[in-house]
Amino acid sequence: MFPDGRASAEPLSVGAHDAKAGVASEPPRWAPTERLLLIADRDDDDVDGTPDGEDANVVANARVDLQTLDARYVGATLTPQSGSESTRVLVRGKPLSWGARIPAGAQIQGVVPGHSSLLATLGLRVWTLAVDVHGVGMRDGSGNAVDMARQNASLQRTPPARLESDDANSAFDDPDALRITTSSPEGSSLGTVSVDSLAADGTSLDTLRDIKLTSVACDPGVATSATCAASMPLRFVSDDVDRSHPLVAMRSVRAEVGGAVVVRDASGKKLQAIRVAGPRKSSVGPLGRHRLTLHPVVMRLTPGGGPAVGGTDAGAVDTLRQELALASAVWGQCGITLGPPAQLEVKLVNPPPPYLVAIGNDVGLPASGGSVRLKIDGAPLTVVTKKGWSTRQVAIELQRAVQRAGFAATLSENARIAPGATPSVDVAVRRRDGLFATVDLVSSSDATLSVAVGAVDLTDGLQHFGDSDSVAGTLEERALVKAIDDGDPSTIELIVIPFFAGGGRIGESFIASDGSSMRNVVIIDRAGVRARRTSLTLAHELGHVILDEPGHPDDYGIDTPTLLMDSDAADASPFGPRRISVDECGRAIRQSGPNARMPLLSEWKLTAMRYPPRN
Repeated sequence: MFPDGRASAEPLSVGAHDAKAGVASEPPRWAPTERLLLIADRDDDDVDGTPDGEDANVVANARVDLQTLDARYVGATLTPQSGSESTRVLVRGKPLSWGARIPAGAQIQGVVPGHSSLLATLGLRVWTLAVDVHGVGMRDGSGNAVDMARQNASLQRTPPARLESDDANSAFDDPDALRITTSSPEGSSLGTVSVDSLAADGTSLDTLRDIKLTSVACDPGVATSATCAASMPLRFVSDDVDRSHPLVAMRSVRAEVGGAVVVRDASGKKLQAIRVAGPRKSSVGPLGRHRLTLHPVVMRLTPGGGPAVGGTDAGAVDTLRQELALASAVWGQCGITLGPPAQLEVKLVNPPPPYLVAIGNDVGLPASGGSVRLKIDGAPLTVVTKKGWSTRQVAIELQRAVQRAGFAATLSENARIAPGATPSVDVAVRRRDGLFATVDLVSSSDATLSVAVGAVDLTDGLQHFGDSDSVAGTLEERALVKAIDDGDPSTIELIVIPFFAGGGRIGESFIASDGSSMRNVVIIDRAGVRARRTSLTLAHELGHVILDEPGHPDDYGIDTPTLLMDSDAADASPFGPRRISVDECGRAIRQSGPNARMPLLSEWKLTAMRYPPRN
């Protein structure tokens, strides 16, 4: 170096000799060294599965971590003196060869942590561009580096716990928490950092400022002259209850599946980001983002009457969307989401008229011969049964009679209940315009074949199933559910009612493996909605359907009150029934994922996000 700090006078292609004239030309004019700080661009802002620093073409929405070269570099050339692997120059996202003239708008990108010394030449003017490329990454509880592009952050699946050690070099027992790690070339530092958590739509969810970084041993492959630091383990949580617990409030931040955790410098500039999805390890491999589709309905107490929750129609929609958002956040522990709550369509529905005729209701005994007399919209209809006919044979005969009378009829066979001889069969009667007809049972002279018409009366509560008929549901439950069923096996019917008859029950579900015509259905009442975080009723009942599991873990194993699927826990604190184990996440994908027998979960690829600066 010259005494004034300029770059040393190495042999140059300018100013040494004029070959044509054979005379010495004007010597180069040295300019002071310029310094630049960059971050190694190892995240994946365009979500193509490749770190942006490795992309052959960095698309526009992935150039947030690039720095545009000043106008004085236009027309100049850059020649690496050292550290060429740490930086590269891009023009409209594509790499520019070293030594090529730099056009307007060219950008420089950090590729890997280190130091680059670049000789800039513009006519007779020569100067050095010294670039410090810092590394910003994440490290898990085992001390392993987390790939910011190919892996993701995950929502917390364990209750708050005090750190056993403040040593940033020590491992920690938490499968979801991550440390921020930094590496800086010798003689440089990033200073303090903050974390900005973004929702899937790019809005800010939460911020954790002035995160302390403590000196740690550098990861393998980092230059020996570099200095490295790490934060305390940061927890990414689904709600404010988990976020604000005193044990972890200083290191917790709210997050959302599909969103991002952004590491920023003191000025609010984005350094690097990692997306939020499911657990990085499970029995079925890394879990990304999956979407669960619901068909949510709020029942009116009577035709045209008030809704089961919310007080008004608008209140009912808002209340149920809040409950859906809460359930979505809980299942985010497995990377499962219901999507934006504001986009979930909630319908308000009147109770149906008595339209459902149940043949062999309850025990499903065969016919012994006789006649069944009905009225459909006031018109008489008679079906003659014969001895030995099964419930299905009688239902088919009834269907034919209904069709001859000018109505439409559909059959649905129920699962055989525990004391039943055969399954009962339901016949739904509609008018030709698709609306339900009104059916009245006049009489039945068949001594063994039970026939009943299902009526839904929510003013005295919904008659719910017991242990013996849980697979089929009660006749009133079937009449309610089959009136609302959208016919799509890949969606879950969610029905909100005023209350269950008899008291004590606030939610129930019907799962696919029971073999019933009632499957993938969740029913909750207003008490289940009011319970909110105390019981997380909707999230729990969805768990039965998603996991295709009628029982509870504590029915046959250790009672774990912090697990969502615990059958008897009620606690609104972070230690309540809100956690989902990684084994349950794996089961959810096996039983309800895209390759399952009845897929309820569809893969929902992450899309690119915008990362505006924050103050």
